[in-house]
Amino acid sequence: MIQRRIRHGDISVGQPLQWNVYNDKGILLLAEGGHIQTQAQLDRLLELGIYIESTQTWHQPPESAMQQVLHAYYLLAVLLRQPQPPADFAAQVLNIARQIDSAWEQGAGVVMATVVLRHGGRYAVRHAVNTACVAAGVLRAMGPQAPERLPVLAAALTMNIGMLDLQDMLARQTEALTPSQQVRVSCHPLAGAERLRNAGVDDEVWLRAVAEHHEAIDGSGYPHHLQGKQISPAAQIVGLADLFCARVSERGYRRADSTKIVLRDVLIERGRHFDVTLAAYFIKALGVYPIGTLVRLANGEIGVVSGRTERVDAPWVHALLAVDGSAHSPPLRRDTHQPGLAIQDALSSMDVDIAIDMEAIWGGEARDFRLASQSLGRPEATSSPIDYSNYSI
Repeated sequence: MIQRRIRHGDISVGQPLQWNVYNDKGILLLAEGGHIQTQAQLDRLLELGIYIESTQTWHQPPESAMQQVLHAYYLLAVLLRQPQPPADFAAQVLNIARQIDSAWEQGAGVVMATVVLRHGGRYAVRHAVNTACVAAGVLRAMGPQAPERLPVLAAALTMNIGMLDLQDMLARQTEALTPSQQVRVSCHPLAGAERLRNAGVDDEVWLRAVAEHHEAIDGSGYPHHLQGKQISPAAQIVGLADLFCARVSERGYRRADSTKIVLRDVLIERGRHFDVTLAAYFIKALGVYPIGTLVRLANGEIGVVSGRTERVDAPWVHALLAVDGSAHSPPLRRDTHQPGLAIQDALSSMDVDIAIDMEAIWGGEARDFRLASQSLGRPEATSSPIDYSNYSI
């Protein structure tokens, strides 16, 4: 099922529902024609997250950087759920890679904020697109030293194609991996490369990046324990972006880490697991506080990093919560160069329970697709853009 999250303004108290309403697990909560009785009930449902099923064609071209990334989620989900790869599989993946590269050029900050802040939907798909987004930033930071961009982004999008169903299962699993799961995980880079060859992929940069993205330069990686320059630059870029995105996402067996903790670990591990130069480019691309990082300021406010300045340790922040816990509406821009507004601590996204209006912070490039006025699943001709901002795929 493809789901679109319901937000304020989409449903009214006392009005018959136009659709069946589900939770994020696809369980029916309210049937079409039913009513939400009170505003308190509606507010609670919206806080928990409620969804409607959508079969409407995604025919509107994406315009903002946010829409480009969200559309990439959808396109990759549709492609990967096909029982057999289509004849133009490689071309479709490269098209998604171009879209991600274009999104980074169009609004790098919005793309990074989307990676850090947006959650939900099929983990394997979201993680692949997020990894490609981060890799796009690293490649641009590398300049002429970078490998060709599109094969690297294509590798990020397909790095786990050898274990997609298992990856989704592990994202929810709270216990340790079973022996059979461990075998599948250790074999998935080679299984993925083989599956890509069978699907018609013949680009060696792409294939090597998938096969080697879990290798480490000290030989401690897998599946072949390659060392140093035996590992392709593309594989190292994909592997580092993969690690970052996995660490900042919550999964069944652990909470999400703050971006600063992940970047600290990248610096600690440079020269052992990661190439020193690549780690430097990674920090250059993302900054000490990547855009989208939630932070606590010296004055007690909670905010989100919204832009970079000439000082890597003092980015722009939009304050979301006041000291007393009340929400700033709209968010207030803070200059963290000022001592009283300096960043005191970086937080995990799981530590801050507040809906973030990205468009209010980053403007038009963070604009979602809007919900068409007619009932989803019964499309009619319309000039209104479709809202697939919160689809669970």
